[in-house]
Amino acid sequence: MNRILLPLVLVLALGAAIGYYLHIETGYVLVSYHSWIIESSVLGALAGAVLLLLALVWGARLLVALVRLPGTLREFMSARRQRRARESFGNGLQKWLEGRWSEAEVELLRRAADHETPGLNYLLAARAAQQAGAPERSEQYLDQATLQDDATAFAARQLRAEMQIKRAEGWQALPVLRELQKQEPGHPQVARLLCEALAASGIWSELHSFLKTADSAKALPAVTHQRFSRLALRELLVQAAGDARLDTLRSLWGTAPVPVRSSPEVRLAYVRGLGRLGADAEAGALVETVMREEWDPALVDAHSDLDGLDAVSQLANVEHWLMQHGEKPELLLAAGRVCIRNQLWGKARSYLNASLKLSPSPAVYLALAHLSDASRNPADAAQFYREGLELAAKSRS
Repeated sequence: MNRILLPLVLVLALGAAIGYYLHIETGYVLVSYHSWIIESSVLGALAGAVLLLLALVWGARLLVALVRLPGTLREFMSARRQRRARESFGNGLQKWLEGRWSEAEVELLRRAADHETPGLNYLLAARAAQQAGAPERSEQYLDQATLQDDATAFAARQLRAEMQIKRAEGWQALPVLRELQKQEPGHPQVARLLCEALAASGIWSELHSFLKTADSAKALPAVTHQRFSRLALRELLVQAAGDARLDTLRSLWGTAPVPVRSSPEVRLAYVRGLGRLGADAEAGALVETVMREEWDPALVDAHSDLDGLDAVSQLANVEHWLMQHGEKPELLLAAGRVCIRNQLWGKARSYLNASLKLSPSPAVYLALAHLSDASRNPADAAQFYREGLELAAKSRS
């Protein structure tokens, strides 16, 4: 406003000053051009010159405006479309966050072409269509997003891989995820999806190798990294035991980090692998070491399955754990099994009946059936087999 008022005030002041000095002697101006003669006072000539100058200025501005009118209209219409696209995107995002997937999908696609970042519209619409149970439309939107800039194409390929994993098609996502991981080794979401796809596909050796890299340690949270590391190591231990590769089994265990190796499921897989491959003494020593520090019922069960241990020493260990940890069902079952191995029929029955009283399980009935067979009571054995099967069937239903 000041930029308009100040020149106006200056013009008025100048006009007042000129009028004041010329009010006595107005002066005389004569302009002759061919047959044209213009006569005026100085004040009138000045006023005419000013009016002519203003007319020229405003005429020039009008001419420029007319020339630029098509471009101005295009800019106006483009700004209008972008404004509506932003409003539509905002409404779609609000519905997307509220979980109104079908409405969000429609709103996000309504003006996607006019939005500043159309790839983002297609990505969110793809997620909404997937949640709404329309994977075909979701794939179409991802194709559209892939045609945008490189960053959007990267996100679209990542999202497609994630959806394939959720549809139990992780093997299809693996080639893309391997390529994306090479492009951005430290990308956390790509690293996590790659681990999930490898685990779903049962490619444990590659998962184990990937988790040993520095890129995986940087990209994945510590909890996630350890979870996948435990899973991969456990499965590799089971595979090594199944393939009768004792050296591989020991190497996998020996090179594993302590936090991963101390996981109960990993320890159990290693102990059972050692027992399966005839390294009972090594397995028993590990169980005894762990049991001195913590209670692990799964290891107690695995310890009672080790046939290659000295039966007397094995029973002494189990009874020591009973004194240390109390009469737990798992310990009583283990003691009964070891007593059977020592041919202590009465003591075995006492332990197994106590375990059955505390926590009936198919394993206890099976041990009682074995005890009856060993002590030549076929009728009792048949009864225990039947009761164990009935309990197992009930637990599955």
